[in-house]
Amino acid sequence: MGKLQLMILFFIAFSLCLHIKKGRGDKAYLKKLIMGNVNSKNRIVYLDYIRLIATLFVLLVHCLDGTGTISPTDRTAFIVRQSLISILFVCNTLFIMNSGALILNQTADSLKTFYYKRFFHVAIPFFCYYGIYILLASRYFTSGFFKGLLHAARDMAAGPIDWTPHLWVIYVILSLYILAPFFSILLKHLSPAMLHGLAVLILLFQCVAVYLPVFGLPVNVQLMISPWLGVFLLGYYFSHPVSLSRRRLYGILGLVSLAGTVLCVAYRQDYSAILLAEGAPMMILIAGAIFLLLRSIETILPKPKTLMRIVVRYSYSILLVHWAVLYFVREPMGMGQNPWLAFVLVLVFSTAAAILFDQTVVFCIQSLVKIPARLLRNKNT
Repeated sequence: MGKLQLMILFFIAFSLCLHIKKGRGDKAYLKKLIMGNVNSKNRIVYLDYIRLIATLFVLLVHCLDGTGTISPTDRTAFIVRQSLISILFVCNTLFIMNSGALILNQTADSLKTFYYKRFFHVAIPFFCYYGIYILLASRYFTSGFFKGLLHAARDMAAGPIDWTPHLWVIYVILSLYILAPFFSILLKHLSPAMLHGLAVLILLFQCVAVYLPVFGLPVNVQLMISPWLGVFLLGYYFSHPVSLSRRRLYGILGLVSLAGTVLCVAYRQDYSAILLAEGAPMMILIAGAIFLLLRSIETILPKPKTLMRIVVRYSYSILLVHWAVLYFVREPMGMGQNPWLAFVLVLVFSTAAAILFDQTVVFCIQSLVKIPARLLRNKNT
């Protein structure tokens, strides 16, 4: 038995022992493990729907993008396909906006508590799942384990490796969390008029940054915040009660942006630079319209059922693992030319992989991290 097999066996055995210990006397433990606490009163239903939409969109866009062939003469099919793919790329904006809505609205924790929670719930799973891609790359451990580990750590620090192009959004989110506690305090002290003004400024400067260069008018005027930080802050704005007063306006702008996306694909060869730029205004407006639409009908939205609860609970892990699953669906299983079937398979297999990996490897690492954290807490008290 090789080292990898022994490691897998260790994680399975260790996690099984931990789960048995935690689940002793709790008949609902397995249900909570798979679906989370179904009786929690802290769930925000419309944000669960946004997380679900973003997760499904990211899987679908990666299944559609780069699959299938369209004849150069079939102009209509090309426009429909590329318009759909471009609209689905709103998933990135939704993920970052959703993170802003959740994090920036939280009650104030101490900095130590805030960063520990983000490290525990976001960074640890990220590093664990990154290990899958390090193994798939199969180039890091040819000259020894420790040298390979150092090489892998160095490449991870530099950004996504060739096996993880989809993880750029996690790098963005992790970097946004660093300043999130400070922006949370600042935003809570803004008046409604100032919040509206902030949203308009972010959108205005993004229009200047994205659209003027397209028409040969590059202007060296930038907002002091990065495009994705602007999207992150807009997540707070669109989740704040004050934005509901403008839901009709943003709904119209979202529909205009949908139409603009199709026109852009049809008439601009550089449509990717316009629609998929960092913080692209059309994607922001579509995402904002989705936010406000779901918020306005939240009271009539059906409560998440079993399948939706599972996908929402494991959405972050599905995002992390789906690229590896997509590779095996496309290559060994030969589903590359059937994106819709590939989407269903990737969703099912990614969800299963996320549950298994989260409750074995990630669960073990998190449990081990809790030990020194608990000792430090006891020492301080």
